[in-house]
Amino acid sequence: MDDLQFNKNTFLESYLLKHRELGKRQREYKKILSGKLKSRKETIIESSYENAIDQLEEEKNELRAQIWVASGSTHKKTNDRCLDMIKCHVECQENLALDITTLKTSIGNMEKEISRVDKQIYNLNRLTVPDQQHQAHVAHTRKKMVILENALEVGVRQECGFTAANAELREQLIRILNHRTFFNDSYTKMVQKLNSDKKYLIDLIDYALNTFDGCIDVYEKIDNIAKREAKERELRRIELQGIMRKVAADADNTAFLECKAKPRELADLQPKEYKRRDEFRRNHNKKINLYNSVLQKILEYTDSSNVEEVIEKFQQQESLYYSFFNYANEMSYHITLLNNSVNRLFEDIISLKRDNSNSLQEQLELISSLENEVKHKQESNMELLRIRENNDARLENLLQGVETLCEMCSIDATPLAGLLGDHTHVNLVNVARFLKLLEVRVQELTASVYVLERQDEGRVDYVVKQIEKICEAPTDLDDIVLTQQCPECAEGEAFNMDDGGDGVVIHTVAEAKKKLYEKITQPEMQYRLHSISQCRLPRSRLLAAKRNM
Repeated sequence: MDDLQFNKNTFLESYLLKHRELGKRQREYKKILSGKLKSRKETIIESSYENAIDQLEEEKNELRAQIWVASGSTHKKTNDRCLDMIKCHVECQENLALDITTLKTSIGNMEKEISRVDKQIYNLNRLTVPDQQHQAHVAHTRKKMVILENALEVGVRQECGFTAANAELREQLIRILNHRTFFNDSYTKMVQKLNSDKKYLIDLIDYALNTFDGCIDVYEKIDNIAKREAKERELRRIELQGIMRKVAADADNTAFLECKAKPRELADLQPKEYKRRDEFRRNHNKKINLYNSVLQKILEYTDSSNVEEVIEKFQQQESLYYSFFNYANEMSYHITLLNNSVNRLFEDIISLKRDNSNSLQEQLELISSLENEVKHKQESNMELLRIRENNDARLENLLQGVETLCEMCSIDATPLAGLLGDHTHVNLVNVARFLKLLEVRVQELTASVYVLERQDEGRVDYVVKQIEKICEAPTDLDDIVLTQQCPECAEGEAFNMDDGGDGVVIHTVAEAKKKLYEKITQPEMQYRLHSISQCRLPRSRLLAAKRNM
C-alpha cells in the first residue's frame, strides 16, 4: 500500500517547475526568432533550445498521462483507504497531544511552584549539602573559565588589532623617515650652496647696510634743514603779526586821540544824582570799614601779618578738616559693615537653632517610624518563615509524589548514574531530569496501552480513547489551481545568454526544489505571484486596457 501511494505535493511541484521551465524556453525561443541572423554558435544554442523544448513537451505529455492515471478509480480507492488510516492516526495523535498538553500544564505549574522557592531552598541547602556546593562551585568555575576564555579571545583580538596598527604606524614611520632623509639631503645641498655664495651675500649685505646708513644720514640732514626753515618761517610770521598788531594799535590810538582830545563842556548833575552818589559812597565806605575790621580780627586770631598767610592757614585747616571728615566717613562705613555682619551672624544662629530643633524632631519621628517598620518587618519575616516552612513541606510532598510516580511507572534512571551528585532520589537538582524521563515513560505507556487495547476489536470501553476524526472530502485534482508568476514580471527576469550562468542545463528534481524554495522564500515573491491585470508595470496596464476595450 505504501508503494502504491501517490505523492501529490511532489508531483505538483515537479509539474510547476516543468511548466515554468517550458514557458522560459518558449520566451527565449521567441526572442531568438525575433532577433537578427544568427551565427553558428547561436544556431547550436537554438537547436539545443528546441531539443530542450521537445523534451519538456514529452515530459509534459507524460505528466498529463500520469495525472489521468492517478485520477482513476483504483487510485481513488487507495487514496480513500489511506485517508481513513490518516484520519485514525490524526485523531489518536490529537488525543495524545491533548493528554500530553494536560500533563505538560500540570508539570509546568509544578515547575513554577518549584522555581518560586528554588532560590531560597538552594541558599539554605547550599551550606548543608556538599554535592550541591560542589556543583555550584563547578558552575561558577565554568562561568569564570568562559569569562577568562572570552577575555583571552578579546585580548588576542586586541593584540591582533594593535599588531595591525603597529604595522601601519611602522609603515608611516618608514615613510616619514624617507621624507626626513630627502629633506636632510635637500637641506644639506642648500646649506652647501649657501656657504659657497656666502662671501657674495656678505658683500651685498655690507653694501646694502652702507647704502642704508648713507640714506639715513642724508634723511637726517634734509629733516634738520626742513625743521630749521619751518622754525624760521614761524618766527617771521610771529614777528609780522606783532608788527601788524602794533600798526593797527597805533592807528586805533591815533583815531581815539583825534576823537577824544577835543575839549567837552559837561552839564551840572541833578541834586537827586548827587544824593544817590553820596548814599552809594557812604554805604561802600561802611562795608569797607566792616571788611577791614573783620580782616583785622582774622589777622589777630590767626596771628598772621598778611592775607597770604591767612589763606595758607585756612587751606591747611580745610585739608585737615576734610581728612578728618573722610576718616569719620570711613569709620562709619566700617562700623556699618560690622553691624551688618553681627546682624547676619545673629540671624544665622537663630536659623541654625531652628534647623537643629526641626532636624531633631524629624530624627525622632524617623526613629519612631523606623522602629514601627522594624516591628512590621519582624512580623512579616515571621509570616514568611511560616510560609517557607509550609512551602518546604509542600515541596517535599511534591518531590515525594514525583518519586512515587517514577516508581509506579518503573522509569529507567540509569542515564542519570553517570552524572554528578546523588540521583537515587528526586531532589531540586535532578527533578527536571526525572520529569523528562517520566514524560517519555508516560508517552510509551500510553502508546503501548493504545496498541494493546486495539488488538481486541470487540472491546468498547478503552482506557485511551479513539483518535479518529472525520474530516472533509479531499480536494479534487481538477480544482487545484497552480499559482504562476506574472509574465510581464517574469519577462524582466528572463535569462540572458550574454550574462553567463548555467545556460540550458536541465536541473534535477532536488536542484529544482532548492531553486523553487529560494525563490519562494524571497521577500518580494508574494508580490510577483499575481495575474497580468493586477501587475503594477506600465506595459501590463496597457495590455490589460487593450483586453478590456
